[in-house]
Amino acid sequence: MFGYEEHPYGFYTMAILAVILVGLLYGFFIAIICGQRINERHYHVLAKQELTKEYVVESRDENKNLPELGPAHVKELRMLGLFTELDYEHEL
Repeated sequence: MFGYEEHPYGFYTMAILAVILVGLLYGFFIAIICGQRINERHYHVLAKQELTKEYVVESRDENKNLPELGPAHVKELRMLGLFTELDYEHEL
């Protein structure tokens, strides 16, 4: 009907190009997902490094007049899993 019996090369070429296109799209999708995960982990590590530079560790037994943490700092510590209510109660 369309002349594929005589020259099937066009049909095969189109099929191969379609498979390559689907493969490339799938590859880009996977690359974007991997890139987002790498970026999240990198941000998490940088946030921890920033916190370790910002705070000075002091002994609670020696210094009873420790300043309270600001709400922004408490929120960031909770997001990183480094702050619990027990730590806060012990600080008071």
